[in-house]
Amino acid sequence: MTKRVRLFAFLFTITFGLYAQQGIGTISFMEGSAQVLRDDQIIGSDRVEIGFELREFDTIETADDGYVEVEMAAPSAGSLVKVQPGTAFYFTQEKTRGSWLKTTFQLLRGSLRLKVGKLRGQEAYEVQTDLAAMAVRGTEFNVDMAPDRSVLVSVPEGRVASQSETRTVMAEPGLVATVDPQANIKPILVKPDDIELYREYWQTLRLDALKSNADPAIQQFSRQWDSQLPRLKNALNILESQKAVFAKWEQIHSGNAPEPPLSTAIRDKQAISRGMLALRSILPVVERTYYTLEGLEDAYNLGFATKTFTAGNYANAQEFYRVFRQEKDQNKQLLGLARRYARMYSVIHLATGGGPDIMSGIPSF
Repeated sequence: MTKRVRLFAFLFTITFGLYAQQGIGTISFMEGSAQVLRDDQIIGSDRVEIGFELREFDTIETADDGYVEVEMAAPSAGSLVKVQPGTAFYFTQEKTRGSWLKTTFQLLRGSLRLKVGKLRGQEAYEVQTDLAAMAVRGTEFNVDMAPDRSVLVSVPEGRVASQSETRTVMAEPGLVATVDPQANIKPILVKPDDIELYREYWQTLRLDALKSNADPAIQQFSRQWDSQLPRLKNALNILESQKAVFAKWEQIHSGNAPEPPLSTAIRDKQAISRGMLALRSILPVVERTYYTLEGLEDAYNLGFATKTFTAGNYANAQEFYRVFRQEKDQNKQLLGLARRYARMYSVIHLATGGGPDIMSGIPSF
């Protein structure tokens, strides 16, 4: 274990019993390779296989040759998620005691196709990126994200409300929604029979645009990463100071200790709130930056980034990605630890009555 990760070592041995019993999806089909980031552990392709149960905050990543289908169990069974090659996402859920309300797919890179069955009452599915959110109650639709964070929403059947900072566009057969890197959203007429052709065309356009912009994009996001990573570590340090609180709640939810009075749960929630607020302010930004750099790495590998950087800690993209690759696993562990804290916070939050909380909507746009 490296020095920079050792600080958080106490978390590596904790298993939260409550979540060991709660799966929200199961891999029903797969080709190629994929991995799952669960808390601090990177579960490799040798263990990720058909029948693998997925939990809240698990990050699913498909390799360039990977394809995964996930059969959803919550909020209602019968929905299917088709995870395309080169994709990374994780689940979050808004819930109350005894019921699931909304499952959100935080798309970090790549493409998802969702086939959503009929939902009940307030149940809903939503796909979020840093630029837009797509809300749906029952239909089939695609969400594609380009390396520059642009988004394309296409719907073979039904309707999907696609919302950016400025407006909402209803994607439906014959009308796709696009979101550019500045979060501008607009509808484009596309015949239903031409959706797959247009998706390929759109991806080609975004890749062509990146050819002339790869160096400044990598320079920009590498500088962001260098400034954001210390903030993430600081938030984790603050939360480590409350490790006794998290350890106590692990015992409670593993069934080894009784649930405390409401007053105790409220005090525990207050004790960790400072660290959770610090985490809430940095986690959406740092994880998006990390996976943007992963996407831009594809452009680098294609030979699009060859110029000298004019600012930052690296001379060029080659130097940056040499360091980025060396630290990839430990940085994924830090992101996983951050999501573990968010997951355990939601346990304590539910014990105080549930409802909206400071970690709702990660990430927001």
